[in-house]
Parts: sequence; C-alpha cells; structure tokens
Amino acid sequence: FALFFQVMFEFVAFLVIMASRGFIRPEEPHQGEYYAFMLLAVVGMMFTAAATDLFVLFLAFETSSLSTFALVAFRKRDKQATEAAVKFFIIGAVSSGIILFGISLIYGITGTTSIGKTTTDLLLLRNGLTLAGLPEIEPPLIVALVFLIAGFGFKVAVVPFHMWAPDVYQGSPTTISVLLTAASKNVGIVALFRVFLIGLLNVQIDWIAALAVLAIATQTVGNIVAIPQRSVKRMLAYSSIAQAGYILIAIPVGAVALHSTSPGDNASRIAVAGLVGGMLHVFVYAAMKAGAFLVVAGTEARGLPDDMEAYKGLSRRMPFLAFAMTVFLFSLAGIPPLGGFFSKFVLFSSAVNAASFNGWFLALAVSGVLNSALSLYYYARVVWYMYILDPEGEARKVEVPRAIEGAVFIALAIVMLTAVLAAFFLGFLNDAARGFFGF
Repeated sequence: FALFFQVMFEFVAFLVIMASRGFIRPEEPHQGEYYAFMLLAVVGMMFTAAATDLFVLFLAFETSSLSTFALVAFRKRDKQATEAAVKFFIIGAVSSGIILFGISLIYGITGTTSIGKTTTDLLLLRNGLTLAGLPEIEPPLIVALVFLIAGFGFKVAVVPFHMWAPDVYQGSPTTISVLLTAASKNVGIVALFRVFLIGLLNVQIDWIAALAVLAIATQTVGNIVAIPQRSVKRMLAYSSIAQAGYILIAIPVGAVALHSTSPGDNASRIAVAGLVGGMLHVFVYAAMKAGAFLVVAGTEARGLPDDMEAYKGLSRRMPFLAFAMTVFLFSLAGIPPLGGFFSKFVLFSSAVNAASFNGWFLALAVSGVLNSALSLYYYARVVWYMYILDPEGEARKVEVPRAIEGAVFIALAIVMLTAVLAAFFLGFLNDAARGFFGF
C-alpha cells in the first residue's frame, strides 16, 4: 500500500520536474530553492504514505504542506500567485490545527497514537464500558471525528471545505498546480484511508454515512460549479474537487463491508474491491490531472492566456497538446476504453456490491455515473473550442517546449495503457489492499 503511493508521488514529481525545465524561464531567480522545496514536499508525501502513527503522519503531512506553501509563492512578484499562497497558508494552518486537535482527542481517549492500536483500544474500551460509562466517551469521540473529517476535508478539498482550491490552483505557477492536484491532494486521500479504514474502523458512531454524503455532495458541487468557468485552470480545479468525491466512495464502501453483521469472505472481498477501486482511481487521476495541467503549462509557455477563448483552434497550432488534452478530458469523464473509465468502473462496482449490506450505497454508484455524465458537458466544451472553432488570427503551428511535451506524452501513455495493463494493475493493487487490511 505504502509502496504504491510512494511510487505514484515520485512519478508525479518526475513529471513536474521534467516539465519545469521548459516552463520556468532561465532568468527566473531562486530556481535551486524551487527544486529543493519540491523534493522536500515529495519526501513528506512518501513518509505520510508509510506512517503507522497519527503523530508521525501529521508531521510528515506538514513537511509536505509547508514546502508546497513556498512553491505556490515561488513567483513572488505575481500578485495572483502571492494571493493564492496567502490563502493556501491560512487554510493550511487552520486545517492543520483542526487535525492536531482531533488527534489529541483520540490520544486522550485511547492513550496511544499508533493507528493500528487505536482501533483495538477503541473496541476494547467500548466493550469494557458499562452502559453508564458510554456517555462519557461519546462526546469527545464525536468531536474528534468531526475535527478529523473537517481537517482532512480541507486538505483534500472536499465540499464544503473546498473554497480555497480553485483560487490556489488558478493562481499557482501551473507546474505547481500539477503537484497540488496530482500529488498533494492525494496525500490527504492516503491519510483518510489510514485513519478511517484502520484507526477508526471500530468506532460505532456513524461516520460512514457522513463520508458517503460528503462524497455525493463533493461530486455534485464540483461538477456543477465547473460548468460556467471560463478559466481552464479554474475549471480543472473544480473538476479535481469532483474527482475527490469519486475517490471518497472507497472509504464508506470498505468500512460498511467490514462493519457488516455477517462478516466473511464476501465482506472482505467487497472491502478490498472498494480500496482497489479507490487506489486505481487515485493513480489514473494523478496521470489525467497532471497531463491536463501540463497541457495548460505548454500553452502558457508560448504566451497563451488561461482563458477558454485562447483554446480556439488549438488543434491547428499545437496539435499534440490538443489531442492529449482531449484524451485526458474524456478519460476524466469516464469514456471507454480510457483509464478513467476502467478505474471508475471498478470503484462504482464496489459501491453496487456494498448495497448488499446497505441499500443506500447504491446511491453512491448512481451519483458517480450521473456526475460523470454531467462532467462530459464541460469537458466536451473544451474539445469543441480546440477542434471546431476557428482560432483568432493566423493558425500557424507553434513549437511547444520539448520538456513539457515529453511529460505530457508520459502521462498520456499511462492513461491510454491502464485498461490494457488491467491484469497487472489489479493483481498488484489487490495484494496491496489485502496487506493494508491484514487479510
């Protein structure tokens, strides 16, 4: 499990560093610090993926977060980037405080910060309490859950904690937007997987329903608000919010299966399938989003503004970038046979199977399918601009920086080959998920 996410973070960092060679202008200052902070952020992400202690997880998370704060403000003379950095820092500091308070409550209740031991201690504590003692533990446990959901919700940009994401993604240097959406957001997903599917699995408070509702709300709000956007980066930011909603499905699916009153091979199979779907979609999402933002970086490197109008006739000026963007957007919408369709199919199928434990879980699958169809509208609009509308002015080919083109090609290959390499991906992820749950 940890190895999978560590490799994914390294993959995203490789794409960002590669593309930065063509995006960062040679005369720009502080380039050494730019790459140093990026590597430090990735180190924090890798430690977060491997953390088995709540406090270690928090420290690793903050190592990553502090580095990304500096990267967002890399172009300090750019007012939009500076504004984005200030917003990111304030929201990041508040969410970190919220998470730390939630962890402190869990420690106060269980006496440990070990993620694996927390779930055992909570179960033993609950079983050992008399009926009269239960009210004493319930309020702080509820508060801890609320704070952890809110804190990690801010990090992942889950509705209603998503307000910061569009401004930060739009205002950041585009290569840093790649790191934020394809890696930094996924660190929060890893933390949610570890804390809720391992540490808090035996909590009887119904956090499963809360996360299921948040998943549906995040998908719906992200897709609806993306529709009127004219900035391509802002549209992709709201799309990232919606994608987080799809990934969240894995947590309530896994938890409801393991919480079932008749646990057995079927429950284990559904829990593993949910986590496999979530992990696969995280990986494909990272490639799709990294690729889409790198296409934007390629257009910006040649002077095009971050506006939908600038994409008119892009297929005639930058044909490879237009083709790649089309593949990424259709994959994000879940069009077969691309990687996005395959990962969504696995994820939504696990929600359908989880309906055997709770019929309401069918709503997660239905919401995912309907929101994927809705997203196709604003994705197709970008394709319409690139291929159907005529460009303003002369439509001559523009050479894209080779470094950016190479990074886009690698992301494109991953998205297109995911379905072809399905057997390899599913076999590896199935073993990782079983190891995660200890089956």
